[in-house]
Amino acid sequence: MIKQNTIFRVSHVRCAVVAALFGLAGWQLANKASAQGTPWIAEPRTGSLTVSFYNQSATEFYRGSEVTEGPLAGGDLAQNTVWLHANYALNDAMAVDLQTAYARSFVEGARGPSGGEENYSGLYDTSISLTWRFVDELISNAPSVALRVGATIAGGYDTGYINSIGDGASGVEGALIVGKFWEILGLSAEVGYRIRGSTEVNPDAVGASGSEDVDVPSETFVNLLAFVPIGSRLSIAGNYRVVNAASGLEIGGEGFSPSRFPGLEDDSQILGGQLLADVFSNVSANVFYGRVVGGRNTAKSSVIGVGLSIGIGGSFGGGL
Repeated sequence: MIKQNTIFRVSHVRCAVVAALFGLAGWQLANKASAQGTPWIAEPRTGSLTVSFYNQSATEFYRGSEVTEGPLAGGDLAQNTVWLHANYALNDAMAVDLQTAYARSFVEGARGPSGGEENYSGLYDTSISLTWRFVDELISNAPSVALRVGATIAGGYDTGYINSIGDGASGVEGALIVGKFWEILGLSAEVGYRIRGSTEVNPDAVGASGSEDVDVPSETFVNLLAFVPIGSRLSIAGNYRVVNAASGLEIGGEGFSPSRFPGLEDDSQILGGQLLADVFSNVSANVFYGRVVGGRNTAKSSVIGVGLSIGIGGSFGGGL
């Protein structure tokens, strides 16, 4: 027999906790456009709207797998990003997610050999995904299991600079997600593969030669999440993410030029923690801190973020 408080808690986690975690994917200076999937689906015809602000900065980067200050010596590579994420449960087994962002980057003196301006801003990549949960822990002894498929549409910004806000490539992805919630602990794991397209090389970037495209490497990704409720209104969460490109260029290696930044073998390992609070019955807030703890050809960045989620549909608004 399913306990009523367990049902409430899983729904609470999905609407007030997991929705806020989607912002974790967007803070990397590695410029990975992706969502963090979840096997927990909100009540049918309900969902959430989440607005998040993230500031990320780095004074070092991985040249290959070695940490160096390089062109960042004495400077700071930073980016501010405002994310908008919407989630909606179509029924008790399927949900759709949409997220987009506006970003502004900064590097003092446009450091290094890449040239360009100190500041760039624009619409970041937009992604949409569909999650199908085919095993529900509330009606089964097994953990919840879901499949997620998604697509990314590249934003309109310049690539080829050290502070470009993205790789400029559209793509598709698929992932398998497994999760289980107990009264005192929740765990989930997502494993997936992302196919990236190509982007046109910016002719104004250093090293560009006429009209050419650069392939953005496809990548495997793993997202691990653990969260613990603290009382009825607070939760803490820990997140570990691994992104591993299938191939690509090395900084300073054969065939590399700043104009071909999107073609780097850009690997990263990110560790983060988050505090989440229910402010009202349909409003939750969160704060986040994370850091790149390992990588290849990527910035060694740290990040702080805040977010606000509002429940929509159902008892929050009579359904949509």
